Amino acid sequence: MKSLNYRMDLFGILALVVFSVLTFISLSLYPESYSIAFNWLSNLGNVILNPQGAIYFNMACIVTGIILIQFIIQFYRWDTGNLFERILLALAIVLGIFASVSLIFVGVFPETDINLHVLAAKGVFEALFLSIILMTAAIFNHPKFMIGVALIGVMAVIIDLFFLTLLSLPKYHDALATPYPTLPIPGLEWFAVFLSFIWLAALSYNMYKMKI
Repeated sequence: MKSLNYRMDLFGILALVVFSVLTFISLSLYPESYSIAFNWLSNLGNVILNPQGAIYFNMACIVTGIILIQFIIQFYRWDTGNLFERILLALAIVLGIFASVSLIFVGVFPETDINLHVLAAKGVFEALFLSIILMTAAIFNHPKFMIGVALIGVMAVIIDLFFLTLLSLPKYHDALATPYPTLPIPGLEWFAVFLSFIWLAALSYNMYKMKI
């Protein structure tokens, strides 16, 4: 059992690798000029905009979501017995799983089904944002927690907060449903997504290295 858990520690790194590889395969097949600053990640999964590469991005979301569920369940092993930290940890796990399921639905309902897609995308950003905060707070005092992981988490939270705050403004409220925004808001989305995945990968390394 310990051997299985030890291997599953690496699932956070695996999630980053799988998502990155499939996303950039999809990007390489995008038929028109693609700008990270002005094109949403979800444009890659739009079969109308990316007929050859959409399947790869949608699979990236589905497979990565499945991998992350298995990884996030392992967070329980950070439990130190402190009641307050245990509550934070439990909430972080629940929200992390919710974000992972939402990511799966981002792939199941691509941009062509815009209403469900936007709902799923918001679920990913908002739930993962809160999960990072709660998880960091829950394990910050753990003797095996690496401070570098916390720093990556702080950067991810700052970018996520800026992105979510921008989208909450009336002027940009429907920005996620706009395929071609006039401001480089999608650039923030790229940073938010990949910093969050890098945080998960860093936490994965922490668990593997320190044998949590």
